[in-house]
Amino acid sequence: MTAPQPITLDDIFALFRESEAERKAMYQSQQQAMHEFQQTMKESQQVWQESQQAWQQQFQQTMQESQQAWKQTVQESQQAWQESQQESQQAWRQAQQQAMEEHRRTVEREMAELRKVVADTNKKVGAISNRWGEFVENLVQPAVVRLLQAKGIQFHWTALNVVPEDRAIEIDILAENDTEIVAIEVKSFLEARDVKRFIKTLTKFKTVFPKYSNHKLYGAMAGIKVGTRAECDVVEAGLFLIKPAGDSVTIVNNEHFQPNIW
Repeated sequence: MTAPQPITLDDIFALFRESEAERKAMYQSQQQAMHEFQQTMKESQQVWQESQQAWQQQFQQTMQESQQAWKQTVQESQQAWQESQQESQQAWRQAQQQAMEEHRRTVEREMAELRKVVADTNKKVGAISNRWGEFVENLVQPAVVRLLQAKGIQFHWTALNVVPEDRAIEIDILAENDTEIVAIEVKSFLEARDVKRFIKTLTKFKTVFPKYSNHKLYGAMAGIKVGTRAECDVVEAGLFLIKPAGDSVTIVNNEHFQPNIW
């Protein structure tokens, strides 16, 4: 077996030189790696900046497109709303026109019905007026002379619906002789207010009929139906009260009644 060789100073220096070479090689390798890392970082930063710019451009473009799309949507919505309003107004006007036309037709129908009712009413009123005239002519007027004769007043002439020239008053029945006259008011339903009006008529009588200024003027009121208050007012005013009695009429004032003279 061969004995190991002793380590010399040259060997140590050789080993040191190898270690230094390895250290330098490692340092250069690290510097190269650092340079490459820095280069990679620069490239990455550049790529990131380019990406940021691209993203910002894309974002701005997207925002612009969104704003344009929103404006377009708003404009379309406004246009649609205006069109809807126009259609609604047009529909409302058409509905109004239809309603007015329908109302006009309804009014025309109602007016036609009303004219028919008025015509029928006029016929009925005419018939009532005729019957009323018959009542006055056939019952009250013929009985006046007889009834007043029973009260001691003699008459030889009667007239219906007597009016003066100025038509200020109207007397339903007028009975007269040479010195006396009786003005008679005839009502279907005699009320208290009718009594007041007739007294005013009697007050005006000799003014509008001056030819009777020297006559004694009596008043009488006749009614198919007479209110309780009206009956009292007639008697208190000194008027003759004529009421139906069976098929004729009669003066209902009692025997102590004293007529008023105008």
